[in-house]
This record gives sequence, structure tokens and C-alpha cells, in this order.
Amino acid sequence: MEKTPKHHGEFYFEPEPTQWRNAVLRNREKFFNIPLWGQKASKVREHFKMPTDCPIVLTGHQPVFFYPGIWAKCLAASQLALSVSGVAYHKLTDTALSPEFTHFIPEINEKGKARRSEVDFFISKDAKTKERSTPYAFMPAPDEGALKKILSDLAAFGPASAHKSVKYFEDKLIKGLKVNTSWDQFHCHSLDLLDQIDGTKRTTLVGSQLWASEPFLNFVTYWLSHMTELGEQYNEALNEYRKTNGITHEIEPVPNLKFEDWYFETPFWGSAKSHHRDTIWAKTDGKKVTLKVKGVEGHHDFLLDDLKTQLGASPLKIWPKAIPQTLFCRMYLCDFFIHGIGGGVYEQVVDLFFKKTTQIDPPAYGIVSATYLVDSKESEGLDVIVNHERILGLWARALEQNPEYLFTREADWKRDVPSFMHSSFEKCLQNENLRKLADEKKEAVNSLKDPAKRPQAAKRIKEINGELYASYGEILSVIEQGVLDAQAVKETRDVLAFREYPFFCFEPEVFTDMKEKIRRAFAEGWK
Repeated sequence: MEKTPKHHGEFYFEPEPTQWRNAVLRNREKFFNIPLWGQKASKVREHFKMPTDCPIVLTGHQPVFFYPGIWAKCLAASQLALSVSGVAYHKLTDTALSPEFTHFIPEINEKGKARRSEVDFFISKDAKTKERSTPYAFMPAPDEGALKKILSDLAAFGPASAHKSVKYFEDKLIKGLKVNTSWDQFHCHSLDLLDQIDGTKRTTLVGSQLWASEPFLNFVTYWLSHMTELGEQYNEALNEYRKTNGITHEIEPVPNLKFEDWYFETPFWGSAKSHHRDTIWAKTDGKKVTLKVKGVEGHHDFLLDDLKTQLGASPLKIWPKAIPQTLFCRMYLCDFFIHGIGGGVYEQVVDLFFKKTTQIDPPAYGIVSATYLVDSKESEGLDVIVNHERILGLWARALEQNPEYLFTREADWKRDVPSFMHSSFEKCLQNENLRKLADEKKEAVNSLKDPAKRPQAAKRIKEINGELYASYGEILSVIEQGVLDAQAVKETRDVLAFREYPFFCFEPEVFTDMKEKIRRAFAEGWK
């Protein structure tokens, strides 16, 4: 089932948003004070100075420049938190690499042709090289000159609606660079701009800081102390997910953990001095555990009896991959986690893994996404034109094989064919000689039922088809031109229909519209 919303202003929720409030309260009652992997959510939140006297709703994403589909998670978290007198949090997954997400802006030239233009946030060659392999946590904010060029290109070549968005965001973004010098800081500044538009707010958790904490070291220590059984359960969860969903590819949604040269693969990244990251492999010999990071990070030995303390003192940074990351968040940091559609896939595996390791049903979570287009009116108009390509192609083939349809299916072509083409069809429709041929064909078709008349009738049908079709020159010319016109605008339609342009490509009214629709969805259900 395709879950991604197709049209401007459409949302997807799973389950129905009216069910989320009760799910938050049930999760909190069940999980807030029970030990999971040796620690309780209540104690973990105390450690992070998070509130313990009210529900917490959490979202998370890489610190990219959000498009509306991602911002929908944040707005849903705010609305849900409000409904349960709770607090909305957002976690930056800043241990991701920037090449994993490419940013584009729409460009349309003077001839109406369009393209998605990939943007570059850095000018210097060294910064561009660093960007390709360095996690966001260690990246500086975009270069001011690069950001100004992105915004000026959007103003010059973007659709008309983008001119208003650039005017609104440009000064705010450029001023933000003066005081927000890291990528994480500037990303949080961009979230603040969106919150200002919507009158919402949230508290930010930074992934790279969470993963340096004592609660996360407890989590990693538990994994390394039980890595044989946890690795088996992790793989069982993935295999069960694939079987349930009919997936045969072994790397979807993520590969199984392997065992090679007496080392167990773990679902964690390792990063040290180079600020690169690679998978951590681990083995134990009874008294110590050795961690190996493939690549250039080398080996790290720790005593099992003092594992957490030594991990905390080590220069090796340990970061969770997708599945343990949201597992940690759902176990300890929140009473309800909100995913996008893609993240919801991983969460099905997390649910299976959670149940295998704890023998209890996992906490409920929600999924939300939205589609907003940078120029919805133009995009919808182009949709109509592009759709004509298919319809006109169908009518071109129909008239070739059954040319009498011009007369016998008048209501159908008047409905399907653009009105400006009707005059060419009407000229033939009013030709009495052609109408007589169409009527004669109907009689010949009826004659096919009589074996004695069938050969002559078939011959006559073929002759009539040829005569009628030869008279449709103007109709066929109009259809051919319509198909060419549709093909010419298809590329522009595809550019405008792209749903992942950064927030600064959209007018502020888009975000207020999103907030109102989410508010109604929580109150009345999504329709």
C-alpha cells in the first residue's frame, strides 16, 4: 500500500490521530517505572533533566533543512503534547552523514522548462570534501555566501510562490548564521523559525550528546554483555519482518548482524579522532571485551567488570544505528514516539525485537507525513495537461481500431478530450456522409452473426474503418499536438510535484495551514 500523500495539502496518519492521546497515557502508565535492560524511564529522564511529572512526546530526524512532510511530525508532537498536558521534544540525529540527504531547489527558465537544482552549502573545496564523510555533529554551519546564492537562485529562478518565501526567510536565515556557527545550532535556528510561524515550541535533544551519557553507556553495556542472545533476537526480528512482508532482499530494511573471525557485528557506529564512523565489531574472552572498528580506528580493549566506566573514559564514541536508536528513545525518553513513513518501517522491526528481549508488548507509536507543493496551482494545472497524454493516446488508438466511436461514444470523448479540441471532433461529427458510414458499420457488425453474410460483412467493416479513419486527419493532428504539449510540460510538472524541497521554498501560509489541519485531525479524525 502506498502511504505517501500524493496531493497538495494531504496528510497520512497511522493509526487515526484521535487514538493517539489514549495511547500516550497507556504507554506512560505501563512503561514509565518498569526496568528495561536494567534501567527505568523515570530515572533516565531525571538524568537528562527532562520532566517526569508529565507525558513526553518525541520525534527525531537528521538535521536537514526540513520539508513539510518532516515538519508534520513536529507539529503532530506539539498538538499531541498539548492534548495530554505534556511536552514536545525533538531529537537531532546528528550522527548521520550529510550525503545521505541531498537538498534541491526548483528552477524554471524563461521558456518554462524546469529542473531540480542540487544545492551546495559550502564554497571551499576543503569544506566540500569534509562534508562527504563527516557526521553533522562535527560540521560547521553553511557558508554565508553559499546560503545567499541558494536563496538568490530561488528568488531568480524559482516559481512565483517562492519569491514570497525567500522574502520572508532570507534575512532571518542570514542573521542566524552570525550566532549559530555549528550545523546543529543553525538547524535548531531553522526549527525556531518554523515554530515562530506556527506559535509552537519544542525542546531539542542532540543525538551526539545523548550517546555520550551514562544512560546510553548503560544501554551499550547491556548489549555488549548479552551480545550473543541479543544479536540472535535482532536477526530473528529482521527475518520475521521480511517473511511477514514478503521481502526477499537480505539488506532490507537493514542487513542481519554477522559473525566473522570470532567477532560479533553490533548495530552501533564507532568514531574516534578522525570523526569518521564505521561499524563496531565485538568479541569477549571471559574477562574482557574487544571492540574493533573496521577501517582505521583500530582495536579497543575493556574489562567486562568495569565496562561502563572504561567505555565512558575511552576516546571511542559509540553511536546507535537506526534500530537501537529508536529502541533507546522509546524505552526511556518518551511516552509516545512519532515517526515519518520511512521510520515506521524500522519501527516494525523494533517492535518485534522489543518483544523478544523483554517478553512484553512494545509501547505504541504514531506515523504522520504530509505533502505540500511549492506551486500547487501550477502543479495541479500541469497534472491535468500531463494526464491528457494518456487519455489522448487511448482515444488515438480507439479511433484507429473503432473509428465509429466518434459517433457512438460522443458523450465519452466530450468528457475525456479537452474542450479546446472539441471543434475538430465536431466537424467530423456533423459530416452526414461520415455518419452514414458509421451507421453502416453498425449494421455490418450485426451481420457478422450470420455465417453466410460474415465474409462480406468483415470485408465491408475493414473498408469503412479505412474510409472513416482517413477522414479524421484534423482530429488526429490535434491529438498528436496535444500529446506533444503534454510531454513538453511533464518535466516541469515532475519538478513542481517534488515534495522534499527545503522549508524556505514554501510560503509561511503553508505551515499555518499544516498546523490547522493537524489540529482538526486530532479533534475530528483525518478525512
